Amino acid sequence: MQADVVESKALYAHASQPSGVKRVEALRASVRPIITYAFFILFATVKTAALFKLLDQGVDLTSGLIAVWDVETQALFAAVMSFWFGQRALAKYRGYRS
Repeated sequence: MQADVVESKALYAHASQPSGVKRVEALRASVRPIITYAFFILFATVKTAALFKLLDQGVDLTSGLIAVWDVETQALFAAVMSFWFGQRALAKYRGYRS
């Protein structure tokens, strides 16, 4: 576990050195959230389109939702939630500071 903490610190070391330019700092801080939002919108659009296609083919809503919310989607959802929320909470619980 300690190796993960060291790796995380090394990955983010570049971000701890400010450039001194407010616009650059704002852009640097916004990259990850913007990419996350863009991929979420893309993902939600694809899943919604798949659900509408199933409904158009005569599948009822419950069955369509079950088909769209498959095991792979559940695993992806769990991984994203763990990345954004669980990793920090687990690190705090174990006493590590990032």
